[in-house]
Amino acid sequence: MQIDTTTFVLQLINFAVLVWILQRFLYRPVLAAIDRRRAAVEKTMGDARELRAQAERLRAGYEAQLADWERERVRARGALESELATLRAKGLADVAQGVERERDRHAALAAKRETDWKRETEQQALDQAAAFAARLLERVADGALDERLAGVLAEDLVSWPDGRIAPLAEAARAFGGRVSVTSAHPLPEAARERLAQALAARLGVECRPEYAVDAMLLGGVSVGVGPWVLQANLRDELRVLAGGAAHAG
Repeated sequence: MQIDTTTFVLQLINFAVLVWILQRFLYRPVLAAIDRRRAAVEKTMGDARELRAQAERLRAGYEAQLADWERERVRARGALESELATLRAKGLADVAQGVERERDRHAALAAKRETDWKRETEQQALDQAAAFAARLLERVADGALDERLAGVLAEDLVSWPDGRIAPLAEAARAFGGRVSVTSAHPLPEAARERLAQALAARLGVECRPEYAVDAMLLGGVSVGVGPWVLQANLRDELRVLAGGAAHAG
């Protein structure tokens, strides 16, 4: 077998041109994008550290305020007890009861302020975490993630109890098997077929999916069966995360 020198030289030139094109139009832009993303992440982390420092300062100030309140409470209680002793001696039990009620009111207000502050701090932290996660997921989510989440939903349908499937099946029959499937990116045909088969198998009716794309989902799918909506997407998971403090309260 003989090697054509001209062909070999042309192949070397083609390879050199390919390497130059990749270096100029792929590797450099990719490295630049990575550098920008790293800078954005470092800025976000810096902002998070600053927020944490602010929270620590707020906590320290709040603890100092609580200590002042405690000293004031102790001082006021001493004065109150002295006054109560005098009032008891004079038979003014009703005045003592009024002072006790006032003290309880102040304690309840202090407890409420502490609870409200904790709830607001937790909600702010969850909102910031959800916003950061949303910004990050907007950059990394792609059609492959939609396909995986659609597959996860198809697998989960198999394990759902009959009591949960029954209202979905009834709605599917009432709407003639029409279901809406919305994804952040266009779903491949294989993923559509798998999801349609899983829905038909569990709902007991031939499904007629209507597909749509909504980038606001960030990644994953949302399946509507009549009034019911099956969520397997990042947008709704982030909403659950951001609402965690409110639900906990």
